[in-house]
Order: sequence, then structure tokens, then C-alpha cells
Amino acid sequence: MVVTSIFSKDLESFKNIHPRFGEAFEFLKKAVNEEYKDGNYEIDGKNIYAFISSYETKTESEVQFEAHNKYIDIQCVVSGTEVIGFESEKEVELTQDYKDGNDICFYALNKNYDKIALKKGEFVIIMTDELHAPCLSTENKPENVRKIVVKILA
Repeated sequence: MVVTSIFSKDLESFKNIHPRFGEAFEFLKKAVNEEYKDGNYEIDGKNIYAFISSYETKTESEVQFEAHNKYIDIQCVVSGTEVIGFESEKEVELTQDYKDGNDICFYALNKNYDKIALKKGEFVIIMTDELHAPCLSTENKPENVRKIVVKILA
């Protein structure tokens, strides 16, 4: 997991993590600074795509940890503040395994997990199989958030 800002002067160094990150970062820079509508965006076919959504953050009772095995997530907040929780797989119980070709499985949310609050332009790179609980509200107070999620084939 990497946490940084789309405005960071060190962003160039993160492009070396994966060959598709450069293209993903370019899309993020444009989408954070320009008015893109909510929806799905093809960047490089099934190799890189994104979706932008506006929603209200959720309380802990409304979310679960999730993981992916095919795609890396880059989750970037455009407006508002969102908390993303992280936990080790050995600390939680699987509630729904991968099925029907979907690249997502779910785990029960426990009460002792690490949290990161993201604000405008801040993003987290979530590698495959890293458990994360997105869309969490700060202090269990729902807030309007706009976020970009870029999916990168690992």
C-alpha cells in the first residue's frame, strides 16, 4: 500500500512500481483538476479503466473489507474526506469468496484496523490481495465524497 497525493513532486518515482502506473497517474491528474462526469472511463481497454462516483460515506456497520486478485486499485478523492480501513487477512473472517468471475471478495470488518483519511487529491495504491474497507465516514458522520477509482490489471 502506498499513500500520497496527485500533487506530490515525488509522483514520478511511483511510476516505477508498475508499468501501467504512468498512464493511470496522467488520467488521475486530469480527472482531479477537470470536471469529469460520474461514470466509467476506458483508459487502456481492460488493462486500465476508471470509474468516478459521488456518494455519501458510510458508517462501520455498513461496510466490509474487500480484496481483489486481478486488479490493483488506485483510489483518489476528488472532494470531501473519506476514510479507508486496512487489515491483515489473518485477522478477519471471509464472508464471500470470489465468484462468477468477479474480482472481489469480502471479509467481516473487525474493530481493530488501521485507517487512513484521504482528502482532495490524495490517493492510495492498493495492491492485489490487500484488504481494504473504502467509503468510510470520518467519526461515523456521513459526508458527501467524490472519488476516482482506477483499476489496473496486475
